[in-house]
Amino acid sequence: MRVTAPQLRTVLLAQAIEHADSGHTLVSPPALEEATRSAVAAARARGVQRVGVGDVVLQRAAAIADHASTRDAAVAALRQPGARWRWLARGLPLAALLLGLAIDRIANAHRVDLLSPPLLLVLAWNLAVYLLIAWQAWRPSRPSAWLQGLRHLGRRGGARGLAGRIAADFHARWLAHMAGALQQRAACVLHLCAAAWGAGIALSLLLRGLVVRYQFGWESTFLDATQVHAIVAVLFWPLTALFGLAPFTLPEIAAAQNFAGEGSAGGRWVWMYVGLLLLAVVLPRLALAAWAHWRAARWQAHIDLESPTFDALRASLPGDLAVGLLGPQAQVLQDVQSAHGDRLRFASADEPVDAVLAWCDDAAPPAWQAAPRRALRWEDFGASWLLEPALFAPLGAALPAQRPALARLRAAWVERNAQRFDQSVQALARHLRACASLPPGDAAAPYAQQVQALDAALRTLHGLPAQAPSAAHAPLPAPRRADGTALALGTSAGAAAGAAAGAKAGALIDLGTGGLTLGAGTALGALLGGTTAWAVRAFQNKGEGRQALLRHAAEAACAHYLAIAHQARVPAHETAGLAQRWQAEVTGTVAAHESGLAAALQASAADADLPALLRAMLLGILRRSFASTTEFE
Repeated sequence: MRVTAPQLRTVLLAQAIEHADSGHTLVSPPALEEATRSAVAAARARGVQRVGVGDVVLQRAAAIADHASTRDAAVAALRQPGARWRWLARGLPLAALLLGLAIDRIANAHRVDLLSPPLLLVLAWNLAVYLLIAWQAWRPSRPSAWLQGLRHLGRRGGARGLAGRIAADFHARWLAHMAGALQQRAACVLHLCAAAWGAGIALSLLLRGLVVRYQFGWESTFLDATQVHAIVAVLFWPLTALFGLAPFTLPEIAAAQNFAGEGSAGGRWVWMYVGLLLLAVVLPRLALAAWAHWRAARWQAHIDLESPTFDALRASLPGDLAVGLLGPQAQVLQDVQSAHGDRLRFASADEPVDAVLAWCDDAAPPAWQAAPRRALRWEDFGASWLLEPALFAPLGAALPAQRPALARLRAAWVERNAQRFDQSVQALARHLRACASLPPGDAAAPYAQQVQALDAALRTLHGLPAQAPSAAHAPLPAPRRADGTALALGTSAGAAAGAAAGAKAGALIDLGTGGLTLGAGTALGALLGGTTAWAVRAFQNKGEGRQALLRHAAEAACAHYLAIAHQARVPAHETAGLAQRWQAEVTGTVAAHESGLAAALQASAADADLPALLRAMLLGILRRSFASTTEFE
């Protein structure tokens, strides 16, 4: 991600604050969360569907830096580039120029030496620099060692106190990110200094020549005139070749031995000196300085968004995941969103997805084929809401980068199921209390109304469509025996007892199979038709009949919840077996807790014993029915 230098300073300062301020003195955890939340909200307001690090890093860093700057002036100063460095970059070349001007002589105040060691040293040094630059251009290397040293110095710095630690951490990060630009800026300053030094030497020679008569010549113990002439020809070759200047002849060189030259020859020699300095030092160095300045201005900072530095931020960002479900009964799973802003939705077949969960061998739709696919069994996660959190394990394996978001989504999924379960238990408790308060006599119609109210409440909680009035008011079928044989409603007590037993068993089986396969409408029909007729006889009796009604109402209500909560989850060939198992489970569980139910029904409506008892009963049935290993509190 490319950023400007001010943006980079802000991002690196925010990282330094988070790293050094481990005690959250300047920026508290709620402030950090608010910075992330506001940055995410701003990104989504801009139309970003899937918020990534690059969408929030700048605004979040600015919020953190602003928050810390208001509490510490030293931290606030780090957001602005240091003015002293700009003055240093401008002052060093000027100092080099003045130093060159201050030099009174090259070797002697009155002599212009053909073989001046200072001049030869200046030329040799610059030539070595040019060769080094050419070698580095041919074989690029890492940032200069002095930059590496500055980075380590920034880390070690003797910083004390929180602001000092933040400053040291920030400067180390700044040098690491700006190494390329800083190297070019440093090269620009050094080239300007070298050019200014050479220009200062040339100006010093010219200005001193106004008041001093230079004597031109040379002297040597080992060299003769011929050898010196060859050296001088090579030394001044650039001037003679480029500008057509007349070179020094051998007689002129021989005549100048032991400084026997004239003043006019000294003036010519000074101009040759100045021209050589300009051609070999000043102009090349100015060109290199301009090149370095252009590269520094063209250089643009960038942030590696995949760097481990952003792992914590990446983990805190809300995930927006689309998952494809491949197999039957997939429609029972519902999208979920966490309080943190994470979203998990189950996509249609025509839109791309992040992962595919399959429990059949069918080929994935074309839009899904590029996504990772994980196989699992429906009975391991979809047969009951209690098992649903298990689907996040294969999703985490398919999307390892999204594991933090998946963990939050899993917690939100479990919380949503727990809340819906608690609300369902509350609805069951209200239903049983209403049944317990029904007046004696012909209570079939009031009981049917309570059944319909329970059905509507459970269907609303589980997102099922409302039951049509025609189905809710269908004719009541005759009660049946446990083996399915129809029974006529008799008038004697024995006939009523037989009809009651058959109706109860048959209704529970119908309720289970109807709710699991044919829909909640069939479940309601079984509950109304198979139990209301039985309730008529039960309400006509006294004592044991009323107690039996409440026991049966509890059985029917629990079975109805199981049917509604697991509608369309169980394959058709397994429904009969599960419904019969539920019949045994519900009947046995209610019988085991009959005294507790009776005591709870006699307590105040605000008492929590009845919901807690129903909760324990249903969880026991669910865990035994689906062998869940999922923790649920």
